[in-house]
Amino acid sequence: MDTKKYTGMSLPERLTQANLLGAFSKALREKDESGLLILLTKVGISGNQAQDTIKSLLLDPNSHQNFQ
Repeated sequence: MDTKKYTGMSLPERLTQANLLGAFSKALREKDESGLLILLTKVGISGNQAQDTIKSLLLDPNSHQNFQ
């Protein structure tokens, strides 16, 4: 995977570039942590950063609105 292509992009931009925005939005609405982790990994976010991102997004009941 070439994660350099995502350098400087926001998470929604990365997901859009990878054609994963819809899948991410669905996983977020369903609170599917393992699905979110897989999708974050596909756009160059992994490890602790991915876990922290998931926790943060799941704590915000309106976060899914940023990924439509």
